[in-house]
Amino acid sequence: MKKKLKNASIFIILLISAIMIVGSTYYKREYPLQDFDQILFYLSNGVEYTSPNVVDGILKACLIPTIVVLIILYILQIKKTKSKITIKLKISRKQYKMQLYPIKLITNHRITYTIIIFIISTIYAIVNFGIHTYIINKMQRTDLYERYYVSGENINITFPEEKRNLVLIVLESMENTLFTKENGGSWEYSVIPELELLAKENINFSNTEKLGGAYPTYGSTFTAGGLVAYTGGIPLITPTNNLNEYKGNGRYLENVYTLGDILEEQGYNLEIMMGSDGNFGGRTQYFTTNGNYKIFDVNYAIKEGYMSESDRVWWGFEDDKLFEWSKEEILNLASQDQPFNYIMLTADTHFIDGYLSKNAENKFASQYENVHAYSSKKVYEFVEWLKRQDFYENTSIVIVGDHLGMQNEFYAGHIEGQYERTIYNVIINSAIEEKNNKNRKFSTLDMYPTILASIGAKIEGERLGLGTNLFAGTETLIEELGYNYFNDELKKNSDFYNKGLLGDDYYLIKKQEQKEEEIANE
Repeated sequence: MKKKLKNASIFIILLISAIMIVGSTYYKREYPLQDFDQILFYLSNGVEYTSPNVVDGILKACLIPTIVVLIILYILQIKKTKSKITIKLKISRKQYKMQLYPIKLITNHRITYTIIIFIISTIYAIVNFGIHTYIINKMQRTDLYERYYVSGENINITFPEEKRNLVLIVLESMENTLFTKENGGSWEYSVIPELELLAKENINFSNTEKLGGAYPTYGSTFTAGGLVAYTGGIPLITPTNNLNEYKGNGRYLENVYTLGDILEEQGYNLEIMMGSDGNFGGRTQYFTTNGNYKIFDVNYAIKEGYMSESDRVWWGFEDDKLFEWSKEEILNLASQDQPFNYIMLTADTHFIDGYLSKNAENKFASQYENVHAYSSKKVYEFVEWLKRQDFYENTSIVIVGDHLGMQNEFYAGHIEGQYERTIYNVIINSAIEEKNNKNRKFSTLDMYPTILASIGAKIEGERLGLGTNLFAGTETLIEELGYNYFNDELKKNSDFYNKGLLGDDYYLIKKQEQKEEEIANE
């Protein structure tokens, strides 16, 4: 009985070791731009709503390698075996026989071997997942927010007498890399020609002389983080003192003065549509806390009879339905007396390989290219539909990628030299003209005040959150401080973030008083 228990324990420990080795290797290879904070966030705030297709894809990619690694690790410690591998060596006319398998040093110390393998695989996983870096960063503190964070509650934001509508289209994993090299991408041909054309013919803020976009920053490299960056000007970071902060208390970044808060106070009707479950990553909670948006997600679609439970595909419902139903929702909003902000979030271009609509063309060799190409076409058609509507003249359209694509190997084969991958952006029918939109260093955080400016809002100081209005002449924090410094500071612990922005009113009031006192003494 003890022997069986010993063998079972060895098997389980080696299985865990194999899972850590393969899982962390897969993560490091496929998602090198992701931080451990993102894993923590989703594990504690809505991972159960992940698309089964994504989970299946990861399992399929890791299953066979895990089995192979487990077999190798397990075979090495088997003591009794009929198969022995030996070699004969002749040294100084003497012959020696050496046994290569089984390895006696291992088989005679099976427990020690198992413990060593477990320790090595644990260290390997810690390094690949970046846990050590995460811990080191969280042991340091930053005063970045105290120095630079600007709350819209403490400055003047004025709107034109006739308020403009805002349609914000957030595209899953959409980046400029898929443009032609001629226009600032890294492909020989354009995978997303319609989006490329929109960026060329309208306002595109770029990091180069060609078409380009925003740099990714810590806490904004996943969908929920991207949405918070675009609408709140800050990253989405999991506080170390409460991993479930965004899930359990009914509030979500309560003291962040967001796009939704501003527009709600200005009398806007607010709605967001997403084809997935809004609870994934706490998005429903964020948009109801900050602006009280109407949430149209897969749960709403089923409840209201737009689809049945059996109609679920991909993350919930496909982008074909998203664009179709968005037209109905926008027309309803436009028929009312108040201005509106409508946000829509696509999902078909999510990894792994995306969801290919039955209506899509197979123009390219890879499915992921065809998925992106179809998304580009659908966005363009939707914009053309918006242009034909009566309300268009008084409507700004902002189209952005939520973050860089996470399927790293898909892009790696097309990137040469020092090419920098950036996140897509275009502003159509803006209330203000751009003056300096080329060779800018900026992140998605800067789009928050920029989006507000596109509908004619004037912002005192040109900054909101940690973002800077790109229409203004003011330097962004990345331009002022440098990208590496700015990004490294975001990774550190912040009491201002963990206490003040997450809901401690007293802490924020005291910090604001200190800031005002410092300014007065300068």
